[in-house]
Amino acid sequence: MTTKTLSIDGWTILRGGQAVVRDVSLTLHGGEILGLIGPNGAGKSTTIGGLVGLFPVASGSLTFQGEAWDLQGHEVPFRVRQQLAYIPEQPMYYADMTLAEHIEWKRRLWSAGRRDAPFEQRRLQELLARLNLTPHMDKFPHQCSKGTLQKLMVVLAFLFPFSVLVVDEPFIGLDVLAIRQVRALLASARDGGAAVLVSTHVLDSAERFCDRFAFMMDGMVFAQGTLADLRTAAASADGSLEEVFIRLYHHRQQEVHG
Repeated sequence: MTTKTLSIDGWTILRGGQAVVRDVSLTLHGGEILGLIGPNGAGKSTTIGGLVGLFPVASGSLTFQGEAWDLQGHEVPFRVRQQLAYIPEQPMYYADMTLAEHIEWKRRLWSAGRRDAPFEQRRLQELLARLNLTPHMDKFPHQCSKGTLQKLMVVLAFLFPFSVLVVDEPFIGLDVLAIRQVRALLASARDGGAAVLVSTHVLDSAERFCDRFAFMMDGMVFAQGTLADLRTAAASADGSLEEVFIRLYHHRQQEVHG
């Protein structure tokens, strides 16, 4: 049985003075993967950016493990973000640091003030082997492919314990073997009790590994639920996730734009 870990309620996020996320509410349950689905420009990455502290939340509230905050122009509190792991769509790195130095930097950052969370060298070696990163540890980012840098983001996210995992387009740039490993890691996070939020355009894959879905367009969530719930809403008894999304998306467009 899943338990509610984190919920956002009524979030509006501004970028360039414009509301690109409007009145968005989502609930993440421990032991569950929520797929955030929508076209380019729907507001998925901005919603994720608000959750991980990249953007302040203009209005709305946050509840995490029973504690609530009214954000109103503030970022998500640091003590919440400390329990979040994040895999960005575009790798984030320092050009003058090797991949090994990125890991050491993350280790020191995490370990500061955490005597109860020792660094697990065995865990690092396991992740590097699973993602075939060991041969690249002494390279600088400009010497690496996009896929290799994306694998580094995965390692940095999974290296330490977390309650919530937030992933923005995890499969872009990865080869088929790495995609399989990342899917397995996402499943292991869910099975370990974490709440997982994944934004992706790869709907056939999302259909297989996500437990629930939230559909976005124009900065708003317009449908949520399991695939069975969404099939009912779309009047499509056996439609794929892609078919259900397209049907509900066009219906929403007609409601909004006529």
